Amino acid sequence: MRSSTISEAPRSGLTAIDASSARFDAESESYEAPRPASNFAPESAINEQIADLERWAMGNLTRDSREKTRFWVLRGVAFSCAAAAAVAAGLAFGKVAIVLAGLAALAIAVDSAWPVGSFRNPHQRAVYDLRELQNTLKLRWDKVRLAHPDPQARERVAHALALLDSVQAKREEIGKYLGNAEPSPGVRK
Repeated sequence: MRSSTISEAPRSGLTAIDASSARFDAESESYEAPRPASNFAPESAINEQIADLERWAMGNLTRDSREKTRFWVLRGVAFSCAAAAAVAAGLAFGKVAIVLAGLAALAIAVDSAWPVGSFRNPHQRAVYDLRELQNTLKLRWDKVRLAHPDPQARERVAHALALLDSVQAKREEIGKYLGNAEPSPGVRK
């Protein structure tokens, strides 16, 4: 897994004044590109978005993996202790059976008090959506680069801004369903 630092500075390279000067023309469905700041490069902005989407997808995969591991460890401990308690009771090891039954009950209590994801795991859906967004963004950006080979062309900057807006909208959509995901049917946060 890669580690990276996330800067709090805006990644667009546009200042607040520059960002407000971008205008969307609804009739032609295109942006009038603002003058890019001296350090703004559409290529790096798109690449940073792709990298951010990958980090978000990896975080969702990690969380999903942790939830599955916890689910199976607790269920495995509960099942093993319950089975061992039954065997110990059958062999007249009463105290051992009581301890094992208590461990099984504790594992079941922890598992039921700590709800897992719902039947349709939102983290897996988020990974799918994020990877699809990455691929779409890369494909659309490749088309822009082919159509406008000059890295500082106004049209290229306008397309980059439009792509970044579409990425932001999709990220907000994914964030909403991740934030609203019900941990388990019938259990509320």
